[in-house]
Amino acid sequence: MKQYDLALFDLDGTLSESGEGILSCVRQIFAEMHRPLPDEKTLGTFIGPPMYDSLRWCGFSHEEAEEGVTIYKRHFIESGIYHNKTYEGMTELLKTLQQHGIQLAVATTKYYPFAERIIKMLQLDPYFDFIGGATADIQRRTKAKVIRYVLEQFPNVPPDRAVMIGDTKYDAEGAALTGTAFIGCLYGYGTKEEMTVFCPEAPYVKKPSDILSWCVSLTPSGAN
Repeated sequence: MKQYDLALFDLDGTLSESGEGILSCVRQIFAEMHRPLPDEKTLGTFIGPPMYDSLRWCGFSHEEAEEGVTIYKRHFIESGIYHNKTYEGMTELLKTLQQHGIQLAVATTKYYPFAERIIKMLQLDPYFDFIGGATADIQRRTKAKVIRYVLEQFPNVPPDRAVMIGDTKYDAEGAALTGTAFIGCLYGYGTKEEMTVFCPEAPYVKKPSDILSWCVSLTPSGAN
């Protein structure tokens, strides 16, 4: 028995292991703009939120952040995108959820053309009914805005019948703001401490296969 009608998946740190490619492009931004490279902990915060926002948090002006995003996109499409790989067990999970009648969608703040290309490159596109990503402008940049946009594509699914599956506080916050359930992925790039601030009662999983039991009841009907 399915617990939800729709499962929304984050991309980086949830569907795909992408940190190496992202951070290599971030380093190029700082090098080309002659800015001192942040420490490794700060660099790690670039995985998840929109690149523009991360650069602003690092002290870039609006114009500098826009230039940084342009540099990032150039390097990402040339090389960074190829450093994505699907987490072990993810393909099997998506296939099983689909077999149980759960509709699947991607909800990521990654720039939509990149997200679409990565999903196709990883051969995950047969499993998803819709891919929702960020726009180049501020219209759809936060995770909550992306989730709302994806939910609009499934008008017959109320938010409380949908679950957001992600690995960072941005995913948890987006779920809390939009009224969906949340499953936190501890194998990604965020921490449980950050995610529980927004979704304290949510389940947290250590590997993709663990997600299944929180989306589908595997107990036979009538069992005690």
